Amino acid sequence: MKRWIVSCLLGILCPCVSFADSDILQRANDLYDATRAVCMGISDEIARVGNISRVNTMVTAAGTVASGGALVVGIEKNKQDERVNQLVDQICSAGGCDEDGVSAMSDADFFAFVLGPMSRMAELQQELDRSEKLGNWRTALTAGALGTNIASAVLSGVNRDQSDLVQHIQACNNMVQKVSELVIQIKSSGINPYENPIVKKLDDVQTWCGRLNVSDIEKIENRIKGVLGTSVTGAAIGVAGVATSAAANSDKYTDATLRTSLSQTEQNQGRALNIAANVMAGAGTATGIAGTGLNISLITLTNKLIAQSDQCEGVLK
Repeated sequence: MKRWIVSCLLGILCPCVSFADSDILQRANDLYDATRAVCMGISDEIARVGNISRVNTMVTAAGTVASGGALVVGIEKNKQDERVNQLVDQICSAGGCDEDGVSAMSDADFFAFVLGPMSRMAELQQELDRSEKLGNWRTALTAGALGTNIASAVLSGVNRDQSDLVQHIQACNNMVQKVSELVIQIKSSGINPYENPIVKKLDDVQTWCGRLNVSDIEKIENRIKGVLGTSVTGAAIGVAGVATSAAANSDKYTDATLRTSLSQTEQNQGRALNIAANVMAGAGTATGIAGTGLNISLITLTNKLIAQSDQCEGVLK
C-alpha cells in the first residue's frame, strides 16, 4: 500500500518538475533573444564616434602644423624686420626722413647726409618685399589654422551628443541584469548547464556584456567637449591672429617711402603687431596640440569600448 502511494506521488510530481524545467528554459531562450535584440549594434555606434575622432585628429594636427608654421615664419619675419629697421635708421639718421630737418640743412649737408643715404631706398624696398612675403605667409598659415579649428568645432559638435548611445548601453545593462538573475535561478533549480546550451550562452552573456559602462560614454563626452573647447578657442585666436598679421603687413610697414616717414611711435606699433601675431600663432599651436591629444585619447577609449562590445556581440550571434 505504501509503495503504491509513493509511486502515485512520484507520478504526479515528476511531470511537474519536468514542466518547471521546460518553463524556465523557455524563459531563458526568450531572454537570450531579447538581450540579443537590445545589445547588438552598440559596437557600430561607438565606431562611428571613433571614426569622426580620427578625422578630427587629422584636422587638428593639420591646424597645429599650420600654426607652428605661422610661428616659425613670424619669427623669421621679425629677424627680417630688424634688418629693415637698421636700414631705415641708416637712411634717416642724418635727418633725411624729417622734412623740417631737410629744409634747414645746407646744400653740402643735404648732399652728404640725405641724398647719399636716400640712394639706399631701393635696397630698403627689397628688404621690405622680403618682409612682406614672410608676413603674407604667416597670415595665410594663420588663416589655414583658423579653418581647421572651425572644421574641428563642427566635427566635435556632431559627436557631442551621445545620449542615444547612453540609452542603448543602459538598456543592454538592464537586460544583462535580468540575465544574471535568471542564471542564478536556473542554477539553483538543479538544471545541469552542460546539458542545456542556452544556460551556457546566458552565462557568457552576463560575463561579456556586463563590462559596458555608461560612465565610459561620459568620458567620451567629456573628451569631445574638451576638443570642442580647444577648437573654439583656437578659432578665436585665429581670427585675431589673421587680423593682427594682416595689420602688421599693411602698406605703411612694407612700402619704403611710407616706412621712412613713420614716427617712432608708429614704428613701435609695427613691432608690437608683429610680436602679437607671433604670440597668437604660438597660442594657436598650443591649442592645436591640446585638441590633437584629446582626440588621440578619445580614439584609444573608443577602441577599448569597441573591443568590449565586440566580445558581447560575439556571444550573442
